[in-house]
Amino acid sequence: MASLDPYSPSDGVQVDLTELKARNVLFVSDGEGNSVLIGSFLNTTDGTLVAQIETMDSQGKVVLTDITIPAQGKFDLGYNGTEGMLLLLTELPGSMHPVYIRAGGDPAEILVPILDGTLEEYRPFID
Repeated sequence: MASLDPYSPSDGVQVDLTELKARNVLFVSDGEGNSVLIGSFLNTTDGTLVAQIETMDSQGKVVLTDITIPAQGKFDLGYNGTEGMLLLLTELPGSMHPVYIRAGGDPAEILVPILDGTLEEYRPFID
């Protein structure tokens, strides 16, 4: 029987905060510890939004980046001329790794999948 439950038809995860939507957030790993976090972030407000993405690498180092998203706009992390967040992750592809996203209030934790270069569209991120 088909389900009416909504789902994210992508390889990554999504989260909806009050002012920010994150779409297709995932890590791409070369299997040797080198990983990059990519995804798209949408501002649902009528003003410029500054959001923060934070995670921790496998050595315990906090890695964070601020992104600025125009009103009703989108920021692509790792796409369209922007760099992804590079970090060392020793978890194997197929694992999940926590990432915290904040836009204003308290951060939201999302468990983000780690993929490898098996799918052609992700190979450029680890080559």
